[in-house]
This record gives sequence, C-alpha cells and structure tokens, in this order.
Amino acid sequence: MGFQTGATVDEGLVILAVIVAILVNLFFLFRVLPWARPGPWRIIWALAAMFALMFILAEGSILTESAMSAADIRHQAPLFAALLTGAAGFFIAYTQGYGLAERQRTLSLIDPLTQLANLRAIEGRLRAAHANGDRFTLVYADLDGFKDVNDRFGHARGDEVLRGVADVMRQSVRGADIAARVGGDEFVLLLEKTDPAQAPIVVRRVLAGLRALDTGDGKGLGGSFGIATTGDGAAPLEIVAAADAAMFRAKKAGGDRIAFAKIDEGIISLRPDGAPS
Repeated sequence: MGFQTGATVDEGLVILAVIVAILVNLFFLFRVLPWARPGPWRIIWALAAMFALMFILAEGSILTESAMSAADIRHQAPLFAALLTGAAGFFIAYTQGYGLAERQRTLSLIDPLTQLANLRAIEGRLRAAHANGDRFTLVYADLDGFKDVNDRFGHARGDEVLRGVADVMRQSVRGADIAARVGGDEFVLLLEKTDPAQAPIVVRRVLAGLRALDTGDGKGLGGSFGIATTGDGAAPLEIVAAADAAMFRAKKAGGDRIAFAKIDEGIISLRPDGAPS
C-alpha cells in the first residue's frame, strides 16, 4: 500500500480497525439481527454497525484513490483508536445488558421459594404446545393437610415443606416434563406426549413422595389431582381452568384422589371416579 517502514505500527492499527469494523457488522447481521428481541440493544448495535460500515467505506475510498503516507496514518490514528474503543464498549454493553435481560426474563418464569417454574411459564409452554399441535397432559395438584402444617408449626416450617414438595414433583416427572408451583400449595405438572390414562402413574409417584415427607407430625401430606389434556384442542387457559376445576372436584370428594376433565367446545364435564370421561 506504499506505507513507509516507520509506519508499521500505525499500519497495523489501520488493519486492526478495519477488521474490527467488519466483525462488528458480521456480529450484527448474524447474531443480533436474527436473534435479539426488539429493543434498545438492537438499536445500539444497529448504530454501531452503521458507524463501522461508514468507517470501512471511508477507509476503502482513501486507500483506493491514493497511497496513504505515514503522516496521514498517524493523523487518523485517533480515529482508529476511537473505533476500537467504541466497538469494545458496544460489545461489553450489549453482552452484559442482554445477559441481564435474559436472566430477568428467566427469573420471571421461576417461583422464588421452590425454584420450580411458575404459572406464567406453564401458560407459555401450553401456548407453544397449542400452536405446534403437541399433545400434553396437565396435572393440577392441591396439597391435602398443608394448612395444618402452617397452623401448627408456622410459615417457616411450611416453606420448608413446600421445598420438599418441589423436590418430590421434580423427581416424579421426566426431564422433558415441567413441574411448577402456581399458588400457595398448588402445583402443576405438564407431561409431554402423555395420554391422560397414563397420568395416574405419575400421580401415584407424587403421592408416595408426599406421604413420605417430614412435616413435623409424622403424617406426611396427601393431594387432590385434576387432569386435563391439550389433545382436546382447547385454548391454554381452558386447559388450566379445566384441570383446576377437576382438582377442586377431587378435593370436594374427600381428597387423595384424581378427577379427569374433558373439554368439549368450552363445556367442562368431570368424572372423579379415576377414569377419563
């Protein structure tokens, strides 16, 4: 390019600045643009990419029109350094800010006491299942006997028992399934590709774990369970409402039992006798 020997360092700075500018644009095109959610970080990277692109075009014009002397390179050195610093700043700000946003989004889907998923996470997964036509069975569980634990031993003990219940729920389902806490002592299991008739197998595992829990009085816990399935073509909130209503029917019938829900054009019919309607 006609650079003088004394300009070796500055020439390297030019090359590095151009490479960084190219990488900024590639990062924006292939990482930020297709994957990042709309928001301030995408706008920041769009501005960074535009700045880098203008720099590349300007340097390309200078280098193709005439050979750049060592003095010219030294005059532009602050611009090169500014580009490198700005690119580094954009990258750090983006990765930290986007990472923080992702962590906050994840935390918004987690129950803080039990570290299980929450109702928002369940509803989101149900919406995805509904959109994709996937088959899921939803088990809505309400603990029997938990109020006595709170009344006799206090809320601190109750929280400890709820964490134990969460462990039971996790251990009772497969890796592809989701266990969630959706209320004070209400839990949901979202079972992937599971027929409603197979759900009682999971429920029996849950009940065995609940009865073995140390609640302070040696009695363990029981549970009332309502079961609904996405296979009926209902909307996500209808699935949750149907399973909840079935659970209430099971609890009203004495607890420690299962009620099956069937959704037919928005009409919920229930059978608490242990068989799907």
